[in-house]
Amino acid sequence: MAKLLTNKDWQLIKKFGRYFVPHKRWLIVSLLSIPLSTTAGIAFLWLVERIIDDYIIPGDVTGLKTNAIFLVGVLLLNILFDGTYSYTFSKAGGLAIVDLRNQLFGKTLRFPMSYYDKHPLGVTLSRLTSDMEAISESFATGILGLLSESIKTMALVSYLFYLNWRLTLVLLLVAPLIFITMSYLRRKMRAAYNDSRSFLAKSAAYLQESLNGMKTIQLYNAEEEAWEKYNRLNKDYCNAQNRSNVYDSALFSIVEGITSIATALVIWYGAIQIWDYGYTMGLLVVFVTTLGRLFIPVRQFAQQISTIQRALSALEHISDLFVQETEEPENNETSSHPSPIHLEEIEFDNVSFRYSPDSPEVLKNISFRMKKGDRIALVGTTGSGKSTIIKLLTKSYTGYQGSIKINGQELRQIPLSAIRQTISLMQQDQFLFNDTIAFNISLGREGISDRDIKNAASFVYADHFIEQLPGKYDFVIQDNGENLSKGQAQLISFARAIGGNSELIILDEATSAVDSLTEQLIQKAIENIFSARTVIAVAHRLSTIKHSNLILVLENGSIIERGNHDQLIRQGGKYAHLVNTWNTKTP
Repeated sequence: MAKLLTNKDWQLIKKFGRYFVPHKRWLIVSLLSIPLSTTAGIAFLWLVERIIDDYIIPGDVTGLKTNAIFLVGVLLLNILFDGTYSYTFSKAGGLAIVDLRNQLFGKTLRFPMSYYDKHPLGVTLSRLTSDMEAISESFATGILGLLSESIKTMALVSYLFYLNWRLTLVLLLVAPLIFITMSYLRRKMRAAYNDSRSFLAKSAAYLQESLNGMKTIQLYNAEEEAWEKYNRLNKDYCNAQNRSNVYDSALFSIVEGITSIATALVIWYGAIQIWDYGYTMGLLVVFVTTLGRLFIPVRQFAQQISTIQRALSALEHISDLFVQETEEPENNETSSHPSPIHLEEIEFDNVSFRYSPDSPEVLKNISFRMKKGDRIALVGTTGSGKSTIIKLLTKSYTGYQGSIKINGQELRQIPLSAIRQTISLMQQDQFLFNDTIAFNISLGREGISDRDIKNAASFVYADHFIEQLPGKYDFVIQDNGENLSKGQAQLISFARAIGGNSELIILDEATSAVDSLTEQLIQKAIENIFSARTVIAVAHRLSTIKHSNLILVLENGSIIERGNHDQLIRQGGKYAHLVNTWNTKTP
């Protein structure tokens, strides 16, 4: 068994095995049932030999009846222990899988935002669903099944040696052939299963991407191209799955053939020994019966190898999520800073940043300072570095050069939880859950009451349309806001940010157009936010920029101009050119 699993396999098994620890009572009962079931099985065979030789052939009917009762009792015990083993281990395996699912999903909740920028959601979804399902169906049953069949095989071989060592040696002539076959096909199956899991993840990723962008696909008449790509991915998965099925079938067929040959050899050799060594008929019958029972676990052993390879392949893919670093340690105690932060000052001092060591700098020597109550607008063309400043301040990305301080304390030393409670980000592409409006504003955050939800909605003028919806705050949003207008969705995201009473609001203004009435409400909401909170805005509306007391104009990762609206207009530089462009586009 050890040779059929590599060191890496055992490490994966050990990693998964720790999830059985909280449910060890079920596992212990299951493990204890294996030797009891094996013992009952061997006792059954021993009784069969005694009944044939001592009662059936001599014609002792009375003894036959008595021993037949014992035989039935042993058989019932065997069934009971087998059932106990199967149920208790399935119970332990099911509970272990639940724990694994919960822990893995909990960890994905703490992955850095940069992870989701770099990895397709469909691949992560495949790891948490199809790969997890493969482990649930295969791994637990396979591992203990392999252990159970190994114990039964060794016990039956020992019993065969007890019955007749010569016949047993004849049987063992085929053992090396079985072992070599299993070892060779195990490697082939593992490679095929790895390919299968990878292609399935790619297929799931593309499927999710296509469903999310279905309107775009249909509007641009790209259905055929999308189908062709998905079909290629499906064929790759199907081909890999077919290869694994070929190896699986080959393993079972070869082992089946070898066991038939072994059975024929034993019967041939045993028949000769009856005449030469005076073997009893009972011994030969029990030996052949035991041989049949022996090859049941051998066949199942071959099947378990296939099952385990499928599960280990899935677990190997899931292990990538286990080694993925989280945003920061949960027990981060590098700072004694209270949470949330009572914001007084934010300072960027010569901050530079690149997304990877071999990529160009996207921020170059950025320096500015803002105090509580200030309103800063970040202005510039696409790719100038506006969003990167926001990502650094919210700790979505780390690894910057220079210094970012909040209240004089380096950002690296401030716990992420404190940052999240201090800063609310109004994203351009807001996400709305399939839940009530009330939930989408509060997100179930502790300390946000129904009154807080309504106050937040009122503050950003979202209450005007909410009160007109059926169910009002209990109105259920569908498909990321498909049953709302874009402007209404923006107002709900504004209310979400306000509802947490964050000290700093970061506004990434949406560039998409909305109807004039909703636009007026959005503008009034922004004016309210600017008047009551400390704000950093990635601004696209001139009205928003004018409300800022400091405008930073960025280009190619550097601040090229700074000042208020009137000062920058008088300078006649990049900002004045941008304003002129906006005015030209405005009807």
